[in-house]
Amino acid sequence: MATPRKSDDRSVSRTYRAAVRIGEDFITVEETVTLPIDASDDEVMQAIDLGLRIYTAQRTAVESQISAIRESAVPAPIIVRDPESPASEKQRNYIAALQEDLTWSNEQLGGYAGEQDVDLVTMTKGQASSFIDGLKKLAEERPTYGERRPQPQNGQPRPQQRPSDAQPAQQRQLQALDKLAQQQGLDLEAEAQRRFNTAAQGMTYDQAASLLTELQAGQRRRAPAGELPF
Repeated sequence: MATPRKSDDRSVSRTYRAAVRIGEDFITVEETVTLPIDASDDEVMQAIDLGLRIYTAQRTAVESQISAIRESAVPAPIIVRDPESPASEKQRNYIAALQEDLTWSNEQLGGYAGEQDVDLVTMTKGQASSFIDGLKKLAEERPTYGERRPQPQNGQPRPQQRPSDAQPAQQRQLQALDKLAQQQGLDLEAEAQRRFNTAAQGMTYDQAASLLTELQAGQRRRAPAGELPF
């Protein structure tokens, strides 16, 4: 037969749990307070105060540990597959999404591209990746970026230096087109002749840009399912 418990042995336990977010990390802090059933108000307050001090000490320690880990950790480098090939359609769509997030006009985006020495028409995957990183950083800093960004003397965003559409195609456009054509099993000379009735070397800047966009879209459609274009 079980021995009856004495009233002095009776107690009440309460466990308190809190999920605390620290940066991008979550921790769970748990404290259990156990008091005799006839505890006075002062004893209850002392127990709560002790639990709060333990919780505060634990959180401070965890914050310090997480901060130390982040400072000592070296982020893994992002590897861009075939960085010299033309920027993928997915990268261009991501740039458009970031432009919308920044509420930038095409002139503002072109001005920033000019500052970074990036041609939005002929940029490579490697250039697009770096350009995206820069836009993401600006999106995170946008409350202060508008105040810090240098402006030309007339106060207007500096437009990207882009050749006239009627000027001859740039060499890097032709190189990008040649690489895309090889990847898709196409004859660049035949494609230029069929579309614009001219040799590849005779295309204008605008014609080369148009063909480049079309071939990039074709490359995206040919990409195997589940394979990222960058």
